[in-house]
Amino acid sequence: MMNVVQIILLSVMLLSCKGRHAYRKAVREIAAKLPEPTNMNVGSAAYSISIPDGWITEHKTMYGVDYFYLLAPKTKEDPNTSINVITESMQQLSLETYRTKTMESVKKYIPNATNFDTGSITANGIIGCWYDYEIDLEGTKSTLVSYIFPKNGVAYIITAGTQVKYARRYRPLFNAVARSIQFKD
Repeated sequence: MMNVVQIILLSVMLLSCKGRHAYRKAVREIAAKLPEPTNMNVGSAAYSISIPDGWITEHKTMYGVDYFYLLAPKTKEDPNTSINVITESMQQLSLETYRTKTMESVKKYIPNATNFDTGSITANGIIGCWYDYEIDLEGTKSTLVSYIFPKNGVAYIITAGTQVKYARRYRPLFNAVARSIQFKD
C-alpha cells in the first residue's frame, strides 16, 4: 500500500507542477528515494472506461508504474484536472482492509492530507469502494478521490484529482467515469 500512495502523490505532484522546472526536479528527487514498485502493474484483465467529451488520453510509464491518464481540457484557471488508472496487488487483503491500509499510508506519507471520507460504489456489477481527501501542493489546494475495484486479487485504482474549488463540479463526472469501468473477460 505504501507504493500506491507514493505513486499517486508523485503523479499528482508531477501534473500539478507541469512546466515548473524546480518542482519537477523535486519530484524526481523524491522518486529516486522510492522503493521499486514491486506490487504495481500486476493486472492482466482488460478493461474499458468511459472518456469524458473533450478529454484526451495518454499512456505513461513514470517511476516504473504504468498509468492510463484521462486529462481534462486545460485552461489557465484549471490546468491540472485529471484521472488516472493504475493496478496494484491486493496482497490477499479484503477490499475493506486494502482501502483501510491504503488510507493509513496516505495519512503517514502525506501529512497534510485532510478531510477524509469513504464510501462504496458499484460499476457494472463490480462492488468497489472509494476514499477521498484534500491536500495542499505547493499552495494549490487539491481534492483527490481514489476508486478501488478488485479483480482476481488486483486492485484497479482510478484516482481523480482537481482543485478544491472545482470539486463539486467534477465529482459527478469522476463518479460516472469510475462507474463505467468494465472488465473484458
